[in-house]
This record gives sequence, structure tokens and C-alpha cells, in this order.
Amino acid sequence: MTNRMPFISLGLLIIGFAGGYALRGAWISFPLYHLGGLASLSLLACASGALARRKGRGYWRAYSITLILSAVLGIIAAYVWPTSGEEGRPATCGGSVSLVIALIAIVYWAVVKRKEKEEA
Repeated sequence: MTNRMPFISLGLLIIGFAGGYALRGAWISFPLYHLGGLASLSLLACASGALARRKGRGYWRAYSITLILSAVLGIIAAYVWPTSGEEGRPATCGGSVSLVIALIAIVYWAVVKRKEKEEA
């Protein structure tokens, strides 16, 4: 499944952004664009999982931490953070915060030390 995950994410990214662009102006474009955004986070999480696996750590652990942490912090930035002054409008876009957090996670998995094999 780890070999297919980037292709699944890329397919969802194309469906999300192409569908959102093709149906712009309709209510369905908003969820489609967000599907594409989550798929881009999933691609970045795949990269962090691959780096973690190269360091002798778990792929799915790194993938899950990167994806969940970046998505949750993006939601917090968009909806929990104080508003910008306009009623009901968030102060920042959650997508930009999510991308920064995902990139920080990739850097973390790139610099973490290789896990030593334990001798029995």
C-alpha cells in the first residue's frame, strides 16, 4: 500500500483541482478544491514517510503524524484563531499553515538520526 499511496494522492489532487476549476462558481467547487488541498498534504506526508522509512522508522507513523498534524493545525488556524475583523471571516487561510507544518515535518524526518538496530 505504501507504493500506491503517492499515486492515490496524485489522483485525488487532479480530481480535486480539475473538478473545482471545471465547476467553478458552483457550490461543489469549494469541497473539490479542499479535496485537492488535502491530497497535496497527503503527497507531502508520503514524502515524510519515505524519509522516515529510509531512516529505519515507520512509514505509516510518519505519514499519519504529518497528515493529521498539518490538517488539524490548518483547521485551528482558520477557524479557532481570532477573526480578521470582518464578521465570520478567518484571519488566515488554513492551507498555508498546513503546508508550512507539513514542510517542517519533512525537514524533521530528514534530519532525525537513523534508528539503530537493537541487538538481541
